[in-house]
Amino acid sequence: MQTNLKSIAVLPFVNMSNSTDNEYFSDGLTEEIINALAKIKELSVTSRTSSFYFKDKKVTSKEIGKSLGVGIILEGSVRFSKSKMRVTTQLIDTQNDYHFWSKTFDRDLEDIFEVQDEISLFIAEKLREHIGHLNIDKHLVFTPNIKVSTYKKYLKGRFYLMKLGLKNTTIAIETFQEVINEQPNFINPYLDINQGYTYLGTMGLIPAIEGFMKAQPYLQKALKLNPNSAKSQLNLSWIECWQNWNLEKAFKHASNALEIQPSDEIYLTISNLLTVQGKLDAAQNYIDKALELDPFSGMNHHYKGFLYYLQEDFNNALKYLYKSLKLSPDLPFSPLYIGECLLLSNRAAEALEYFQNLSESSQYDLTKLGGITMAHAVLGNQKEVKKGIQELENFLESEAKDKAFNFLILINVLLKNSDKAINLIEEAFNNHLPLILLLNTEPIVKLIRNEKPFKEIMLKAIKDNSTYNIKRKYKKSLLTKNEVEKYTSQLEKIMQDYKPYLNPDITLNDIASYLELPSNYTSQLLNEGFNKNFSEYINTYRINEFKKRITLPESKNLTILAVAYDSGFNSKTSFNTFFKKIQGVSPNTYLKSML
Repeated sequence: MQTNLKSIAVLPFVNMSNSTDNEYFSDGLTEEIINALAKIKELSVTSRTSSFYFKDKKVTSKEIGKSLGVGIILEGSVRFSKSKMRVTTQLIDTQNDYHFWSKTFDRDLEDIFEVQDEISLFIAEKLREHIGHLNIDKHLVFTPNIKVSTYKKYLKGRFYLMKLGLKNTTIAIETFQEVINEQPNFINPYLDINQGYTYLGTMGLIPAIEGFMKAQPYLQKALKLNPNSAKSQLNLSWIECWQNWNLEKAFKHASNALEIQPSDEIYLTISNLLTVQGKLDAAQNYIDKALELDPFSGMNHHYKGFLYYLQEDFNNALKYLYKSLKLSPDLPFSPLYIGECLLLSNRAAEALEYFQNLSESSQYDLTKLGGITMAHAVLGNQKEVKKGIQELENFLESEAKDKAFNFLILINVLLKNSDKAINLIEEAFNNHLPLILLLNTEPIVKLIRNEKPFKEIMLKAIKDNSTYNIKRKYKKSLLTKNEVEKYTSQLEKIMQDYKPYLNPDITLNDIASYLELPSNYTSQLLNEGFNKNFSEYINTYRINEFKKRITLPESKNLTILAVAYDSGFNSKTSFNTFFKKIQGVSPNTYLKSML
């Protein structure tokens, strides 16, 4: 994967306490920092799924950086002692494989919210110094008005929610309910219970309609508490698309969510909306962005494969669909499209065998029954097809109605029963079933796509085919061109007169103080005025200082490293890395060339 230099992965903070019960706290801190850094528009932050993929794995920072395509990794640990906590953090440059910043925070547990914000801001500032201009808000972490004990209980719920499965999700939902009882105006547990029930229904661990019905009251309460959070806007986007069939509003809410806090879920959602519109190339672009942020997400790989399936590129589709199941073996969607890829690749016998070997996750999972019947339809096994159709029709009045309609439509198209297929599509439309929105791009259905009744139904279902411009709104330049030129001259004079680079602990904020400018402005100045980030700018002066000092008689008996320290560097690794970066050779090679 190609490395994005303005990118970071926050690895799971290690729980250094004796009690394993604090694991959820260290995981929660990691997740909060991921969410905080994701608010910085110029920074690409790896999503939780891919960051946590490396939890408890013995992999080098360089290997992780290569796997995730990130330039920076944040590692950390948390240790608790009664009412105190110690949080240790360090930033690693994956390209050059060295630690360029570390800090330890000793704080009271009661100050957890302030600590999360403090750590996030420190990290953001050091990232800006190392990788270039970033606009950083005054605060990155929202401080909820809840007790720390309640918040710890909430993090316990998140810990179990992220472990997935029926048992863990049930524990999470029960824990979130306790949090709601203690703090009824805290929005997060409502959104998480909604996520938990939606997950259980989607994965077939409970009937889909049951999951949806149980989730709805919690989602509605969350929307009432705060309709403008990123998660609220994302949920509204799904509602407008799949329940209300209103793409204009769906795109609007997705765009709002992206503006508030980007995530792979939002890019996946936009890809999904574009798929409904039939704009598959554009949908590919957005799923690629989702994969960039979360390359170890089974769902993202599934959707990439699904898009290739819709584009009838079955070889690439199979590659991504198989990878999705390797990452998420319980994913219920991929097996259907693996089988359909085989069917449409003239491998019907192989498809039949594949579907026959599938296990059924629940009585409402019709993939095996529907897939076998489709394969028999292609193979011309009329007796088996008739039996399969009868079984599927028994589900038309059940909680698996949507899936039953979908398979019956596809089977009748494969049997060339166009009238029957269109009648089923019309019935599904009248029942407002979501499957209607994906029929227009389904390769099997292309056999009836040009028929007038089909076109009329699709036009009624997908009324809006406008092109929506969904891009994050970046702030305008803080400094004008004339101001950049003015402050560039001022800064050059400061560097020559005061030599602040000799201070090994100098920060971007210190330079900003010299100029009497805010840090965001100073960051932009270095980026636009000198085409350098803070570290490059300061260390260029230090390298030049070193080159002057190393030739002086009084430096004759000093080591190279001693002269480097006198020139403002504070570590051997930093000196060697930047010297080679700027000069193209190591310090030793440079000195030999001077003899």
